[in-house]
Amino acid sequence: MVSLVIEDEYLLSFANAFKEDTLREVIFCLQDAPMALDTIAQTLNIKEEDLSPRLDALVSMNLVRRVKSSNSGPDLYALGFAMEKFGGYPKTKLVRTLSEAMSELIPPFLEQHAGDIEPLCESTGISMGRCVEQLLLSAFSWIMGDLQREVLEEDKRLCETLKKSKPPR
Repeated sequence: MVSLVIEDEYLLSFANAFKEDTLREVIFCLQDAPMALDTIAQTLNIKEEDLSPRLDALVSMNLVRRVKSSNSGPDLYALGFAMEKFGGYPKTKLVRTLSEAMSELIPPFLEQHAGDIEPLCESTGISMGRCVEQLLLSAFSWIMGDLQREVLEEDKRLCETLKKSKPPR
């Protein structure tokens, strides 16, 4: 199973990128880890000059981040949203444990705030399930916003590691 966690403002960009085979394959290539241009090109078996416009398009859509390497190392490209594959251990166990913990907290929260949620559903015409889904995704986006600094620092460390492991061209 693949789950996407993407903010509403990027959803149209994602849909447009996903319908293009050439952009979709870059998104799938980056789903497991950030990569340098040459690594992506090698993985996709295409020339770097053919890959660059695809990456530029995804960067302009804010779906991919380009992390500039300090000094002469390669830049790193990373997805700007989560595309997590939840198969296999230990992720399945962690997801199940988190789900069980959340299932104890969420129903009482929803009951307590039903007076706010039900009118929202009625005014927008969306189902209760969709409304709750959007609330949860927005809450997780809010939480992850606080962790974004850590993610960006990690991207920079990866750039430095790549720079040290590959000889300059």
